[in-house]
Amino acid sequence: MSRGPGRGANLVAAGIFLSRIAGLVRTQVIVAVIGRGPVGDAFAFAMRIPNILQNLLGEGSLSASFIPVYAKLVADGKEEDADNLAGAVVALLAFATSVLVLIGVLAARPIIWLLTGWETTDPETYELTISLFRITTLGLGFLVISAWCLGILNSHRSFFLSYVSPVLWNVAQIIVLVIALVRDWSQDRAVMMLAWAVVAGGLGQLLIQLPKVRRLAPTVRANLDSTPELRDVLSRFTPAVGARGVLQISSWADGSLATFLVAGALSSYAYALPLYIFPISIFGFSVAASELAEMSRLSDKTNLVAARLTPALKRVIIPAGFVTACYIGASRTFVDAFYGLPSRLAQQFLDSDRGLTQESDIAILALIVAAFAIGLPAAMTARVTQNTIYTLGDTKGPAKIAVVRVVVSIVASAILMLQLDWLFFNGGSVEAFGEVPHWPPWELLPQDRRAEEGLAHLGAAGLALGASIAAWVEWFLLKRLLQAKIGQKVSSGLGPKVAAIGTVTAAVVYGVSRLTSAVPSPLDAAIVGISGLGVYGAVFWREFRG
Repeated sequence: MSRGPGRGANLVAAGIFLSRIAGLVRTQVIVAVIGRGPVGDAFAFAMRIPNILQNLLGEGSLSASFIPVYAKLVADGKEEDADNLAGAVVALLAFATSVLVLIGVLAARPIIWLLTGWETTDPETYELTISLFRITTLGLGFLVISAWCLGILNSHRSFFLSYVSPVLWNVAQIIVLVIALVRDWSQDRAVMMLAWAVVAGGLGQLLIQLPKVRRLAPTVRANLDSTPELRDVLSRFTPAVGARGVLQISSWADGSLATFLVAGALSSYAYALPLYIFPISIFGFSVAASELAEMSRLSDKTNLVAARLTPALKRVIIPAGFVTACYIGASRTFVDAFYGLPSRLAQQFLDSDRGLTQESDIAILALIVAAFAIGLPAAMTARVTQNTIYTLGDTKGPAKIAVVRVVVSIVASAILMLQLDWLFFNGGSVEAFGEVPHWPPWELLPQDRRAEEGLAHLGAAGLALGASIAAWVEWFLLKRLLQAKIGQKVSSGLGPKVAAIGTVTAAVVYGVSRLTSAVPSPLDAAIVGISGLGVYGAVFWREFRG
């Protein structure tokens, strides 16, 4: 018998909540130590590629291929077959990641040359990015095998440990950053030590999971046995990697496009991402991950899979509406509480002149967060829809949809990014550096302007808007595909209600944020959040309880 639909999601949400809180603290300290600018850009780009490869081979692809097959074997009591499959998968993952790490270390220079424009526009950032990339790539294998551990633990309904283990990855970096702040290390030294902390944290994340994996699957041994189950996983894995791969192309494109914007654009984009990913992880991914294991046990019973879908979507869309309303209505208040306040404290008590202490720095991050929020409901519900399609054995359909999403994202992001980069914050107002809309639309800002540090141009917000547009396109296509498979409408039944009350909530939090503008942070953010929750929660109290 499967357990209640919310129990596994709650455990996943608890683990993810702790790891994401640690991630937010990590980013807060990064902002205080490194701030916006070329060094922040270099670290953001050096982290992007290993993260992409981890997503390509790790959790996302394993969720589509390994977990459904392995979880079904465990549910059917075929322990020997399950352990044999797990051993074969980990052996293949270890080999693949070893090859990729070797390529990354040896070919760092041509890779960074290919993906950025910094060789000619900013040689110092270019060289620093190469050095950082070589270090961060070393931790790739630890993170990929950690994702394999997650698959084993989730299939045995042990959800919490696998999702809380990234806390160690974050804590390792926080420790190094605090030391750098207290000892007043240079930015270059701090960021190099931070890269090594990424590697050490990845190892810790893996080691904390291994003992429980050994207890749950004590007879797992690495092997290269070709079995029907392994062939089934590989048949699913290839299109799953394709789906993840095209999405990673989009992530690569975002990072590469940002290198043509003003200095600090990429780091601003990277700092806004945790505030965007946090609700997706807590409310979207937690439900999707727990439902994947449960639905996999019912994969041959389409009607039972469909029965779990509507409650799962409801548990996602309700919090999605609230977070979206808060981010659109009062993103500046929340960004200042998360990033501005820690930077000011570091400046006051540790005599640091880094971090986000200028109003324009806060304003650009707030605008990026608000742009991301437009696509937040689609991104959250798409995770549940996509995993449901995976449980029904289809990995090719989502892969094709992913291609469409990437094309839309790249085109929309490039157009919006280049147009918005001609606008910038000057004090509390937005001014234009030239004519806007600008013609020709592909023309970049002058080189001296793009390389000048500290400018808060709006180009990075264009990247976020492009991602939001693509998220809605993906959700619509996934929804249509799933409806065709289960023969019924895919809906939470709450869409119009969430949209209506979300609009009211956004207006309320905007008004409250204006009234509390003189209230010290983070008290103003607490007042705004509680006010919005009071309005929103009063309507959805019954659904929250259910």
